[in-house]
Amino acid sequence: MKYLVTSATGDLAGRAVKHLKNFVPVSDIVVTVRSEEKAGTFRKQGLEVRIADFLDKESLVKAFQGINRVLFVSSNDLATRKQQHQNVVEALKEAGVEFVVYTSAPNAQNSTLIVAPDHKLTEQLIMESGLDYGFARNNWYLENETFMLKAVKNGAPFTYSAGEGRVCYALKEDYAEAAARILAGVAPKQTIYELGGELITYEQLAQIASKAIGREVETASVSDEEYVKALVDLGLPPEAAQSSVIVQKDIRNGLLDVPSDDLEKVLGRKTTPFDEFIRAL
Repeated sequence: MKYLVTSATGDLAGRAVKHLKNFVPVSDIVVTVRSEEKAGTFRKQGLEVRIADFLDKESLVKAFQGINRVLFVSSNDLATRKQQHQNVVEALKEAGVEFVVYTSAPNAQNSTLIVAPDHKLTEQLIMESGLDYGFARNNWYLENETFMLKAVKNGAPFTYSAGEGRVCYALKEDYAEAAARILAGVAPKQTIYELGGELITYEQLAQIASKAIGREVETASVSDEEYVKALVDLGLPPEAAQSSVIVQKDIRNGLLDVPSDDLEKVLGRKTTPFDEFIRAL
């Protein structure tokens, strides 16, 4: 049995490779990278490395030859992601891959979340391909709040405009382990995994941060305009601040309020507490 992880130099994919070693022999693991310059680290670990680019379908078909199960980590290149993902799905089918795990978005088929459309399309392509599949619909990474959590540790109020909107935060490490477990076939067999932690509001996240850093954290529930200004004042570039406020609107509208215990079931344990991550920022 051969297992392949795409885009292994990426953060989520790299973490998944690390966990996959706990479930299958290293000799059965293959990774793809985009250039030979990025291959050395993985070869030193005893992994087979194949060169492939999501924009080069033929390289993908070649890379997937002889592979049984693939972890397809979604691209973060939003401008070309649809074409990239179409290439990957077509290559998986042409190469005769048996099973694919795709890292998707919460409630992807019905959501109006800003990141959902490309994931919805990719899920549809996979379903239409005839491949056996598992959709790892990752909710929100706690790491996405790193900028604000760092500011809070430096004395700023925990500022948000998402109101009482709730999020199923989990750490990237947990999502990566879940993907590895699904790929290795050691997780409960499902076609859709709605992955995420316990639902919390920003007020509750601020309380968790308070306990982690050992002092009371002030919160500030503000308007979208005030939120953007606060981020810019804290040093975030205006373009990034505008992107962040779109997510705040989505959270306020309940688009990350997708409760599920799938992540705990896949991991076989409770999700990792946030304290250590917050303290380490």
